[in-house]
Amino acid sequence: MSVALRGNLEDFGIGEVFQLIGQQRKTGVLEVSREGERVQLCFDAGAIVSATPAGGHDGAALGDMLVRCGLITRERLEEVERECAAEPKPLARALFEKGALAVPQIEAIEDLLTRETLFDLLRWKGGAFHFRAQPVVHERAPGSLIAAEQFLMDGLRMVDEWRALTRHVPREETVFRRVGSLSRRPTGTSELAPREQEGLERVLLLVDGRLTVRRVIDLSRLGTFEATSHLARCVRDGLLAAVSPEELERARQRQRVAPPPATLPRPLVRALPFALAALVTAAAIWSVLAPRAAAPLRPVLPATRQAWEARLLRNVLEARHLARGAWPDALESLESEGFLPPDALTLAPARSYYYARKPEGALVLAPDS
Repeated sequence: MSVALRGNLEDFGIGEVFQLIGQQRKTGVLEVSREGERVQLCFDAGAIVSATPAGGHDGAALGDMLVRCGLITRERLEEVERECAAEPKPLARALFEKGALAVPQIEAIEDLLTRETLFDLLRWKGGAFHFRAQPVVHERAPGSLIAAEQFLMDGLRMVDEWRALTRHVPREETVFRRVGSLSRRPTGTSELAPREQEGLERVLLLVDGRLTVRRVIDLSRLGTFEATSHLARCVRDGLLAAVSPEELERARQRQRVAPPPATLPRPLVRALPFALAALVTAAAIWSVLAPRAAAPLRPVLPATRQAWEARLLRNVLEARHLARGAWPDALESLESEGFLPPDALTLAPARSYYYARKPEGALVLAPDS
């Protein structure tokens, strides 16, 4: 006979539910719901296999997280989802088979989605739960699973610290700008462990005076708690300052009055994929041959503009890296150094591409649509 456990979180807290499942090494599915929200958690012998918000279809939460983290465009995701609907299969498998993402990338975001869901769940103030003991099929290695009791200890600590973090980072809609650097941290601040240093640098590189806190968290792929703790540390150390609502409004006004981008004739649009390799090669040698002689590059159709420009940017960055032995400090350097002609990218300043230098290479992401 299958075992079921149900109740109300006001009477039986989520921590007690986790503790019971962990201590008794239960295998099954726990569903927690409140006011239209529903979360599903899978356990294997008391360890957490996965946790995800329930969406319109299987894989909806994973797909949304992949888009938010900048690993796939919304258009590409919808294309794969349509194919999944025609030929039912898990979204993760379809993304891999279509060559959209590698297995390690998908697994990393699945883990991030689980951690984000669990952290959010621990902050719920009420709701109902229902645990069903049943087989849980998965392909995760036992060592990669999260022990329910261990996560409970770590999670409750994070919840305790969360209030202090939100004093420095009160709203996810806040936009910060950099006003200092890690090399000039205040005297007396504690030394950082290598992992903390790496996370802090990752978050700081994404802060550019335009991205919201939520967008920085998503693109960092560190999770809400860890990324927010880095942001809070930077605020305390005087490395970040909030951008005023007036400044943000002025940026939006500039975006609204920017002229619409020009388009090219349809025959030339069809020829662009074949010309891309030649354009990239030419971009790499513009600085030597004719840095200002080439005609400005213009995007093609609204639906393809960002994909084309992002691909061009990444290739030109690689060419610049090979030519100079280093990544540029900013994308604007590609124009000043002649790797791109003036006005090659037609997006308004308030919708510029996001660029960061990383140990494994350069990160370039198209603006939010």
